[in-house]
Amino acid sequence: MFPVAVAILAVVFLLIVVRRVGGVRLPIWAVMTGGAVAALLTGSISIPDAVASVNVQLIIFLFGVFVLGVAMERSGLLHTTSVAVFSKAKTRCQVMLWFIFLMAATSAFLMNDTAAIIGTPVALYCARHFGIPVTRMLVALAASVTFGSVMTPIGNPQVLLIAMSGGVPDAFVSFFVYLFVPAMVSLYVLYRLMIWRLPDGEELLKVGPDAKEPEDLKLERLVKLSLVLMLAVIGLRMVASMFGYELPMVTIAAAAALPLIIFSRRRVELVRGIDWSTLVFFVSMFVLMAAVWNTGVIQSLLPESFTTSMPMLFVVSLLVPQLVSNVPYVALVLPVLEAAGAPMSMYLTLAAGSTVSGGLTILGAASSVIIIQNAEKRGQTMTFWQYFRVGVPLTIVSATVFILWIWMVSSL
Repeated sequence: MFPVAVAILAVVFLLIVVRRVGGVRLPIWAVMTGGAVAALLTGSISIPDAVASVNVQLIIFLFGVFVLGVAMERSGLLHTTSVAVFSKAKTRCQVMLWFIFLMAATSAFLMNDTAAIIGTPVALYCARHFGIPVTRMLVALAASVTFGSVMTPIGNPQVLLIAMSGGVPDAFVSFFVYLFVPAMVSLYVLYRLMIWRLPDGEELLKVGPDAKEPEDLKLERLVKLSLVLMLAVIGLRMVASMFGYELPMVTIAAAAALPLIIFSRRRVELVRGIDWSTLVFFVSMFVLMAAVWNTGVIQSLLPESFTTSMPMLFVVSLLVPQLVSNVPYVALVLPVLEAAGAPMSMYLTLAAGSTVSGGLTILGAASSVIIIQNAEKRGQTMTFWQYFRVGVPLTIVSATVFILWIWMVSSL
């Protein structure tokens, strides 16, 4: 008999791709939540197992960086920075180049989901101000935060789980050595794809002044303090790891959020402004994917060489998250690598493959879902097929580069 949880997942996948039932447009978070509720109601997963499936540390981390993202936008700092960065651009190609690498750097240190939140208004600003198609800017944002996020162990939720597992000692250094170069190559390939047939010229089309959040200098100072503290904790964690100590990853999120929650008079507004639908999406996703994993269907499809072959692990980690998403996939695969005594290179292959999966489709990374949800709040969107057309060639090239580079470095 076909497992009920797998059937529910198939329906969820179809609804996310189609996004409409009759004349009703379905929010992605609502579709995923409906799937989780259906799994509970059908007995595919028990309530205790559903609660246990949610990674609380990850949700807390996301909450912290989301608070920082909201504060950056509402203080006016995000708009001011965007104007300062792009005001000197002379061509649309320059705008695209700076945008891609700026968003990639942001995702590497503030997490891809945060970069997705603060990057969406920046992408729409660039589209309006420089006459670049909105869809192209959203695709560039989704892919750049995906590939930028793999360069550090705090760049996205799944690599954060891998760093927390202990399978990658000196995580910041190891991620840089193994994953920085192929990530940069992937970002350059993305840039070339994004400027293909992009109307350019000597003079940019500038549409005039743009609406923005009113400046709040007090909040802006607190945002800067949070950013400094966050980077300081990251540096402290790197130093501590050299002496055998590991600061919890949630301390980074605490450094980002606590100054704002404690000292800002707008604390309630900031907390309300968090993209709560995305947090609900994550919780629901953990529940539904745990129900699917409990059926044993996914495990039965894993090849025997899964824990020993680097190319096999990469390909599986690229494809399976399209069905069960990368965060729960990594959470459930980590014990398999630990039990097999896999070397560090396999953990980093898992990190690379599960992250590159977000470059293939919008279902491969939650950050893409966040971008769509935030864009739709502002009257714009990006479809599954618009992203997929770019994702296929980008993923083929980047997957090849990642596998070859990790193999080369691990052989030294």
